[in-house]
Amino acid sequence: MIRTSLIVAILVAFASTASTTVSAFTFGKKGAGSAATKLPLPTFDDATERYVKNPLDDGEYPYDAIGSALRHGPSPFFTRLTSADEYEQGVLKYMGTFKCSRAEAVGNCDARLNNYLDWRYQKGEEEKGKPKVDYTKLDKKQAALTVVWALGITPFAISVVYDTVSQFNNTPGPCISKAFEGLGICS
Repeated sequence: MIRTSLIVAILVAFASTASTTVSAFTFGKKGAGSAATKLPLPTFDDATERYVKNPLDDGEYPYDAIGSALRHGPSPFFTRLTSADEYEQGVLKYMGTFKCSRAEAVGNCDARLNNYLDWRYQKGEEEKGKPKVDYTKLDKKQAALTVVWALGITPFAISVVYDTVSQFNNTPGPCISKAFEGLGICS
């Protein structure tokens, strides 16, 4: 029971410190969308201060939360699970700002949540004329590494930390300083 709650606590702490949240999205200047492109772009409702999905937009993501984890790691995965509305607002804002498809917006939102600095650098390179990165593409090697980390290395590391802390709590060892003896810290 304690082991399970410790693992959950570590996962929650990791998710909360992994990256910025979707509500912090500031995408910069608007993209130069083509007038000929007929994308189902969202609109911004000033009364509710929220983006509203276009009726022609089916609202389907190009991949699910597991796909986010395989492509971009735990931060977008946990954000999609715990803050679905904020995530959707970030996707709609990206779509409206850059005049792009839902798939492109989802990929960019996930990449931004995973590593803002790399994502921002790539966007700067794209503005200089470099080719666009398709963040929806699943790299099989990266997916395999993610699975190994998620199912093998991370649980092992958590187990080692838990066993070390448990061992220290059960047999704390000698007091390292005479100053602590009077405080009741050392037994």
